[in-house]
Amino acid sequence: MECFETGLGLKIPQIGLGTYDLKADAICNAIRAGYTLLDTAWQYRNEGEVGCAVRKSGIRREEVAISTKVWTEDIRRGRVREELEESLKALQTDYVDLYLIHWPAIGFERAWETMARLKEEGKVREIGVCNFEPHHFEELERVSGIVPVLNQIESHPYFQNTELIQYCKGRGVLAQAWCPLGGSYSKLTEEPVFGELAKKYGKTSAQIILRWHLQRGVWIIPRSGNPVRQRDNKELFDFALDDADMERIGRMDTGHRIGADPDCFNF
Repeated sequence: MECFETGLGLKIPQIGLGTYDLKADAICNAIRAGYTLLDTAWQYRNEGEVGCAVRKSGIRREEVAISTKVWTEDIRRGRVREELEESLKALQTDYVDLYLIHWPAIGFERAWETMARLKEEGKVREIGVCNFEPHHFEELERVSGIVPVLNQIESHPYFQNTELIQYCKGRGVLAQAWCPLGGSYSKLTEEPVFGELAKKYGKTSAQIILRWHLQRGVWIIPRSGNPVRQRDNKELFDFALDDADMERIGRMDTGHRIGADPDCFNF
């Protein structure tokens, strides 16, 4: 599996585990199955489960990268430092590997300055963002010379977000897809095209979609509490989609999001 190594030596694997709403046992199973990046957030209210899973797994803390996020309301209220302390307490760790702005709420520029200081203090190894559009990056440039290591964005066959992915690549920023399988309500994996491709390649529909992401150079954090699916979601390196199949999936783009618009959200 490809890893991106930052200047500070943090290795970010191309496949991590989305942990939204997962309990410690399911997360622990994933760690034992080889996941080394766990993605959580203050707003998910399960940071305690993530921390418990790491300890229960028997894996050393430094062998697992934990990513968490600062929520919009605390960005607006200037409580970034306080929220991180709450996250560290819940995780029962003295640092997080990735600390991300969850959404570009008003005040994110000040939040970024605080996050940079937290990085200097060693409470955070690297800092990044989620759901940032190009103009948000431009606003960050005015307050800091620190480029986010990662931008976690919506991307899946229904909403491919290709221009933003290319923008991130051009700036040396990892594009990491949340809900890479389109979310539980989209029924993306039930599309006939993926059933056909699953038969062709001897894989599951989910594996076809996840492999498509990897071949686009996108980092992914599929969420699953099922041990079999957790293993399947990592077994993506013994096949490759041909160009015609990549183009076929590319034509599925509807341009419609399943999540909120980063320029218009009410939370």
